[in-house]
Amino acid sequence: MDKLEDSWNSFSSDVALGYLKTHGYPSENSKAIVLEILKKYSGTRKISVLDLGCGNAQLYEHFKARKLDCLYTGVDFSATLLEAAKTIHGNDRSIRLIKDDISELGMVDGKYDFAIYSHVVEIMSSPEKSLLKAKKFARGIIIRFFEPPDFEDDTVELKEMDVGQGRKVPYLRRKMGKDYYRLILTKMGCTRVDVYRDESAKDQVHVLHY
Repeated sequence: MDKLEDSWNSFSSDVALGYLKTHGYPSENSKAIVLEILKKYSGTRKISVLDLGCGNAQLYEHFKARKLDCLYTGVDFSATLLEAAKTIHGNDRSIRLIKDDISELGMVDGKYDFAIYSHVVEIMSSPEKSLLKAKKFARGIIIRFFEPPDFEDDTVELKEMDVGQGRKVPYLRRKMGKDYYRLILTKMGCTRVDVYRDESAKDQVHVLHY
């Protein structure tokens, strides 16, 4: 775990600022789907979101640019990426950033309309643990998948990520099995899953109700 946490702190400052814009997996269509879901549920009121594994808060930047009225709390264990988020968003009073392991959520409090996992579940060693904890804080959960959970087996592999300046560091890549996903949903007491598909890619957005 320490080695993987170090990986997410290994970005050069330039790459940390641009992560998921010019680096990573910047699918615009599935971000737009998440935005429309939040607008649908918020109506005219301000909505509160808990972005788990927020990185440099690039998702909040997307929301802000498109005038979503929200109170945003981002959680990540990478001090490097959180520092980049602070640089990008400065003194914005609608954003709060918390350094915490999203499998533990020991530093999180309050209640939120939605917890969001945006291209995060696939790089977690224990998504089940995190999702069960997130349920305590959120009225609903949104998962943005770049690897939808429809594999026959649940597999995890160690891959390498370019963090700038010619450096590559290890990270986990999960292909979630259908049975494992169903098990998590059952443990959460999930009553319905709304599935939205990005027709231009394999991305999916799932809204979990419980």
